[in-house]
Amino acid sequence: MRSSPIRTGSYASLVVTVALLAQGDLKAQSGTATTHLMITAELQSSISLVFNNSPSVGSPGFCPLSNAGTNNVGLDLGAASYTGGDTLSCVNWAQLTGNYYQVSSAFEVVVTAANTNSPSYQLAAEISTAPPANVIWLVNNTTLTNTGFTTLDAADSYGTPVTKTLQVQVRRGVAAQTLSETITFQATAN
Repeated sequence: MRSSPIRTGSYASLVVTVALLAQGDLKAQSGTATTHLMITAELQSSISLVFNNSPSVGSPGFCPLSNAGTNNVGLDLGAASYTGGDTLSCVNWAQLTGNYYQVSSAFEVVVTAANTNSPSYQLAAEISTAPPANVIWLVNNTTLTNTGFTTLDAADSYGTPVTKTLQVQVRRGVAAQTLSETITFQATAN
């Protein structure tokens, strides 16, 4: 079972607008000239989001991210089955009630901000496509959909790593297949 890139969604970008106005008295007087330069700059706020490996990476429930430290990472959850567990030792595997099993792995989300008075941000996520029947994608026990962003946290602090656990629940009897999903995370200033 594989989960492909987890990536960030919308976040504000930094735009700097500089207006220049040159005025001057360029009369030649004894080899000197005078001019004036007026600069106006408008700073816009920006938010950036990156995914990092957990400090516990490699132990059960903490698989390494590919391309960690960026906003476009991958997470391999190995191959799993209802009776056979998972092929990767870093995956947390469990049988659940209702004939489901779950594979999961945790990672860190770090959101930073510049030029904003916002004290915190809201974190949300969305999957790109509807999963097959009897397959559920979750983050920290919150089910994700492809119909809109689902709020994961209402007020996280900037610069502080927030641990998130990706969970995939599969009902016993789902046909053998590769499960792949793109999850978009969105940080919005409060």
